[in-house]
Amino acid sequence: MKKALLGKNRIEAISDGIYAIAMTLAILSIDVDAELSTHASLLDEIPKMAYQLRHYIISFVTLASFWIGQHYLIDRIRNSDTALNWIVLIHLLFIAMIPATTGVIGNFDSILAVRIFIINIFLISVTIVAEYEYVRRHPELGEGEELKKRIRGGFIILPGFSVLVFILARYIEDWATLLYVALPLLRRKLS
Repeated sequence: MKKALLGKNRIEAISDGIYAIAMTLAILSIDVDAELSTHASLLDEIPKMAYQLRHYIISFVTLASFWIGQHYLIDRIRNSDTALNWIVLIHLLFIAMIPATTGVIGNFDSILAVRIFIINIFLISVTIVAEYEYVRRHPELGEGEELKKRIRGGFIILPGFSVLVFILARYIEDWATLLYVALPLLRRKLS
């Protein structure tokens, strides 16, 4: 029985939409409420807001890096199928969790909060690798030759990077997540 091929435009649209919403909602993790709306209370809140802003920036840059990777993949296929759609949707499930995990890491001074965020990024890494591997194994989706040339072994580096950050979090706590800002550079080296 021949597998039904689907257009890629719907999965591309939902992907762009969920990424955009997640990148936008993550800013809401910054708590700007104060008991008193005075100059002094604002000065007291700025360090907390700066801490939360750091995590928002890390989340935004990380999401942007994954969006670029997924955009690269979807741009190079002509079709999708049900299995690829499910892989992409599972990936988007973890993307949609970013605002919540960014809020957790920004509001709790805890190694557990840091690790929850890192596990979320790890799952995003694993699912984007699954997308690439699935497309590689199904040439009927219209995979371009350029995609085949991408370093295959390099994709283990993305989830491995999160494992490294998870381990480092024990020693440098929430500063470990700052390593995700290097993700665009790492992805560029892998290309």
